[in-house]
Amino acid sequence: MNIWISEIQKIIHLVMGNSGKATGVEMAVCCVAAVIMSILVLKLTGRAFDFPMAERARSSAVIAICILLAMAAAAAVNIYAVPHIKNLALARWIPAAACVLVLLAAVIPLAMFMLKSNYLQTLVAMLISIGAAAGIVMLVHGLFGMLAEGDKDFKKTKERTDTINQILDK
Repeated sequence: MNIWISEIQKIIHLVMGNSGKATGVEMAVCCVAAVIMSILVLKLTGRAFDFPMAERARSSAVIAICILLAMAAAAAVNIYAVPHIKNLALARWIPAAACVLVLLAAVIPLAMFMLKSNYLQTLVAMLISIGAAAGIVMLVHGLFGMLAEGDKDFKKTKERTDTINQILDK
């Protein structure tokens, strides 16, 4: 069980764009923002496509199932298949291919059933929802980067002000 948890944590860090610099708070904010945005966009896209059952609870259930199945597929592939693959380029893309396969074979048909829609419209709505989640993750990372950069500049300004105040006090 521990290997599954560690693989899922690695996947979350990879998907959220963590380059080793992100704090736990940043990762949590990114995850929550991505989930909320994908639920909202799926609901709105479903309404735009006239899905009769496109409401917040059903959209939330579809997104939750999508996340769980995609994480489980990527973790399973990372644990059981990737160690046996010799081609490094192929080993990097197999987890993403597993997620796409789960999306096309399991999540879209389930979402069709839950939202009462057809396959192509559901696929487009899910892709738009995934794109919105990716966009919000980029925005949140940019916001945290901007705040960190501003904090560094503020510290430099504070040091200069302190130095000038010390010179003036003498």
